[in-house]
Amino acid sequence: MSKAESTVYIEQVHSLSALATAEAHVKVVIEQKDNEIFGEKIRFNLPGTKREILLIVPATVIAGVDLKAIDQKDMKVDEERKVIEILLPKATSLQDPSIKMDQVRTFSNEGLLSGKIEWDEGFDLAAAAQEQLKQEVMDSGILQKADNNAQIVLKEFFGHMGYKTVFKRR
Repeated sequence: MSKAESTVYIEQVHSLSALATAEAHVKVVIEQKDNEIFGEKIRFNLPGTKREILLIVPATVIAGVDLKAIDQKDMKVDEERKVIEILLPKATSLQDPSIKMDQVRTFSNEGLLSGKIEWDEGFDLAAAAQEQLKQEVMDSGILQKADNNAQIVLKEFFGHMGYKTVFKRR
């Protein structure tokens, strides 16, 4: 097999760029309690100062394999046996979880003397939700599913050209 032919296969994989192979819909729940008098936090619990916030944040996560990480040394083509061996990168989240802002639900119970939720607090809670969502992705098994689906897609892709595909892991 000449190097020129090998490069053609790699260019075909690169044209796919990132292969999104799994999508998950996840939710995190953030619960926060504090005591405030007119918006100022206090350390002790006086009647009318307790505030409870419950935030339910749904998001969509897309995972897959970055095919641009595959270069010529990661693919071996055996023309005689019609086998392509690919050193496949592990699946990752292809973007930060996409929060469905129109579906975020906030429940709050403010004491008579405590303050309402302010915009900056809302953004802080959304940032905390984003971090929890990233952890949820890691724990959910979506990356393993994306790995498996990427192999299926690439087997079909190269199978249409008459090749059997063998995968190795980094």
